[in-house]
Amino acid sequence: MPRPRSKRSDRRDAQPAGPWKHGALPVIGLIGGIGGGKSRVAALLAEAGAFVIDADTVGHALLDQRPVRERVVAQFGPAILAPPAETGGPPTIDRRALGAVVFAEPSKLRQLEAILHPRMRQTFARAIARTIRRDQARAVVLDAAILLEAGWNTLCDRVVFVEAPPEQRLARVAAGRGWSDEVLRAREAVQWPLEKKRALADAVVLNDSDPESLRERVGLLAEALLTPVAAVRNAAPAAVEPRVSSNPGSGRSSSRPAHAPRRR
Repeated sequence: MPRPRSKRSDRRDAQPAGPWKHGALPVIGLIGGIGGGKSRVAALLAEAGAFVIDADTVGHALLDQRPVRERVVAQFGPAILAPPAETGGPPTIDRRALGAVVFAEPSKLRQLEAILHPRMRQTFARAIARTIRRDQARAVVLDAAILLEAGWNTLCDRVVFVEAPPEQRLARVAAGRGWSDEVLRAREAVQWPLEKKRALADAVVLNDSDPESLRERVGLLAEALLTPVAAVRNAAPAAVEPRVSSNPGSGRSSSRPAHAPRRR
């Protein structure tokens, strides 16, 4: 006679209550070219009530934790360590030195990703669950340039591509990071082509103008993104203006910008 299942097992196997993958809140993946303005769009979505997870911040924090730091140093050698701090604290990884190593050789970048990415995904999942449990946000935004490459899009209900002209992106990274056109091209060469990312997104928001125009576009987009799937499918034609797939995360492509109405 089979043993009855424990209450803990039942809770683990139960589907989350709500219209989204994780239950009551949608998870929105944010992607785009380097210098495209993802951080600004994420900030605007935060103003609309979203909780933002910044993948770069999570990755940097993990590099400062002893288990990850030791694995990375064992893989790439002590040359990636920063000079000892005057306070005599624990060693830290010099991210510039590490970047110079891994971005010069794709195989080394894959080695670093094999160490970091599983831990980053676990951190994202815990943050999503915690945000839903606290019920203090309208959505979770996962701001991650390599969301698709790393497979983190499977955590998301919808994916948004932030688009900006190449000359504007270069001007932003030159001013903010001191990058040349060659550096920008080299960094983007290790990611998927922007055209592929754009085609796989559920929505596109254009960041090619002034801040108020972007705010208006993100506002329109947010109202559609935060609408449950069933409501989107049953809505009147004018209810959903930004281009959003009715099958979240499906990656169905469209050339419509985020501010254009979708005819049905």
